[in-house]
Amino acid sequence: MADEVLRISKVNDRPGLVIAGEVDEAGYPILLHCLAALGTHGEVHIDLGGVEFCDLAGLRAIVCVGRPDEDPSPGRHVCLHAVPPRLRKILHILGWDDTPGLAFDESSVVAGPAPECLTAPAGEWPATA
Repeated sequence: MADEVLRISKVNDRPGLVIAGEVDEAGYPILLHCLAALGTHGEVHIDLGGVEFCDLAGLRAIVCVGRPDEDPSPGRHVCLHAVPPRLRKILHILGWDDTPGLAFDESSVVAGPAPECLTAPAGEWPATA
């Protein structure tokens, strides 16, 4: 898999971001800066359809809108759009899909099977090269 740089752009018609590429340690400070610029109250929309990889720190920052060390703000509502199946599954496993104020735009869920490594029965993980 080719390295994908992190790309973040603002949504024009409402408060929000479109995130694409890889969310990892290198792009984490940029992600936090962009999320913090959205403020602390009101509804924000985050499109994850172009995300190829997202580590847990990045996912937590997205769910908490740039404040990963704090509980979600009661005045903040986050709507995630086009969440790739692998990220949706991770959110579910961690229980973060039930985070207060977090919603999913079901009309924009990216279709497709979960990656093989998330669907293999225990003890039957695919061999790695």
